[in-house]
Amino acid sequence: MTTPRSLDTRIGSFDPSPASGEHPPLLQPLHKLPQTWKIIWWWTLWYGSASWITEYLFSQLDPAGGHRFMFGLSRMVYAFNWGWAAAVAVFMTDWRPITSGRQYGRVLLHSAVCLVVVVGWATLSYYINVAIVPGWEALGIGRMLSTTAKNVLFGYGVLVVLVHIVHQMRMHRQREVTALRAASLATQAQLQVLKMELQPHFLFNALHSISSLMHSDVKVANETLVLLSDMLRHAVDTSRVQEVPLRDELATVQLFTQIEQVRFGERLRLSWDVRPETLDAAVPHMLLQPLLENAIKHGLEVDSSAGSILLAARRTGDELELSIHNDGPGFGTDSPRRGAGVGITNTRARLKQLYGTRQSLAIVSTADAKGTRVTIRMPFRVVIPPPAFSLPGSPSAFPGEASGAARAPAGGV
Repeated sequence: MTTPRSLDTRIGSFDPSPASGEHPPLLQPLHKLPQTWKIIWWWTLWYGSASWITEYLFSQLDPAGGHRFMFGLSRMVYAFNWGWAAAVAVFMTDWRPITSGRQYGRVLLHSAVCLVVVVGWATLSYYINVAIVPGWEALGIGRMLSTTAKNVLFGYGVLVVLVHIVHQMRMHRQREVTALRAASLATQAQLQVLKMELQPHFLFNALHSISSLMHSDVKVANETLVLLSDMLRHAVDTSRVQEVPLRDELATVQLFTQIEQVRFGERLRLSWDVRPETLDAAVPHMLLQPLLENAIKHGLEVDSSAGSILLAARRTGDELELSIHNDGPGFGTDSPRRGAGVGITNTRARLKQLYGTRQSLAIVSTADAKGTRVTIRMPFRVVIPPPAFSLPGSPSAFPGEASGAARAPAGGV
């Protein structure tokens, strides 16, 4: 088998360190975002230029005579005054946003600022126009206030409302991101618990096998311990990985099969029917090992004539189909070992957490009631092969991969 890949680059890994579990940063205030000032600046230029040119062009249609071109400079003055009014609205909303109808103090504060803006807008517009606009008639600051107060009051109010809408939309988006992040972390933590339950389950079974060999064949028991240590080292290295390429999962299966063959010898015959295009498909890590363990428990351990196990993988449309078939008693046959164990229960739970309703796990007896087939379907996604990584004790090439054959018997493995 092609050696497994670098574990640090695999998809679906979960890192419970503070770096991955920390809260997302708080929203940056609008007045600290460069985009805010770009919008205000370009809007000011556009509004001032457009209103200046428009007023000049339409004034030429007046039979009494139009304005001179520089007279429209007053429109640019008004535009820049609206620019700083918009900046005030942004600052005030960042500083004291109104998020409830009962925040009377903030409502009064914004109302007072609104009055200051009205007076400031009229005062600055009046004196700047008097100073730089040719032909602008100075009728007094009182007249300026009386003619512009209502429009400025309405315009600034609209600005404050628009900025509050943007503020609320950003807060709502932040809450959504935080909720999704929390849900993702909770799901990853649950997947981690389910996966870690599988490893002690396998360890207990393997140690039980080694214990029984100690009284009959110490050399074989020692070889089994070496294989077990290799597999446990691999399990520790991949403890934070949730999905791996199928070729890596098959490497784990082969190592597990070598351990089980210490117990069953030539009785255990594992065959492969794996299509080459599926080898880089993403599968949950430690998915096949508990299912293979179940196939041995409900096949070889129950029926002394059983021993053949077929592991198959193929792509059907946008789905990956994996199956494990043993030639032991059928699913409907009474057996003292019958029942949903840790392996099947946790596999169903992990598949549901990872893929929702886009997965299935079915356990059926074959047509002749001789053997049981477990079939798993999940979304087909290709994993980009990362750099090579050697799994201790794994073969150098997957059976049939080098020659391109889809099926190869494994005699021993």
